[in-house]
Amino acid sequence: MLSSVALHAGELLAAALLAGVVLVAVMAAGAVWLRRRLQRRLAGLGRVLAGRARGAAAMAGSSAGGAGPRWLWSLPVPDRRWREGSRARRELRRAIGAAEHAVAAARRGGAPTGDLDALCRRLRHAAGSADRRLAIGQRPVVAGAGLDPDVSEVSGLVSAAGQIQAAASAALASVSRPAARQLADDVRIEVAALAAGLASAAGTEGPPHSAETR
Repeated sequence: MLSSVALHAGELLAAALLAGVVLVAVMAAGAVWLRRRLQRRLAGLGRVLAGRARGAAAMAGSSAGGAGPRWLWSLPVPDRRWREGSRARRELRRAIGAAEHAVAAARRGGAPTGDLDALCRRLRHAAGSADRRLAIGQRPVVAGAGLDPDVSEVSGLVSAAGQIQAAASAALASVSRPAARQLADDVRIEVAALAAGLASAAGTEGPPHSAETR
């Protein structure tokens, strides 16, 4: 009885394994067929698109008369003026920001700033105009041409920003330094008074202790 059951179970296991092998083989064959079919379709589609692209390029070339390559060669190449303009724009932004920060710090510190705020606004307006001119005027220059006038103007604006920053720093220093010196003097006076008070207290408490000791 047990041998017949074991034999039947072995037959079922063998049949299941055979069915699994057949299923895997069918799936592999189907995957290979599907991949080849997709490759053929993609290759055909690629040939069609390439043909259309060649036709469009031929039409564009014939209508433009070879202007495409010439257009590429005519594009402006970054030159000395372009580099100087970009550097000047960055320097101008940093100088304006530093001047405005210095004025704001002086105002928060209670320092007299006068018309520095108004000068900062005028400087910001002039810097915006110069920056826009530099942004749209960076074109290749003729060999031997001098420095761009806009770049020279930026140098003047950067100098003005530096003067505003220096004035704001001086105003803040005029307020903070005396306050710091006064604070140091008050600390020394208070420390001296406290030390004198402690010494006086120690002197008044001294005789009773000595009398008790005697």
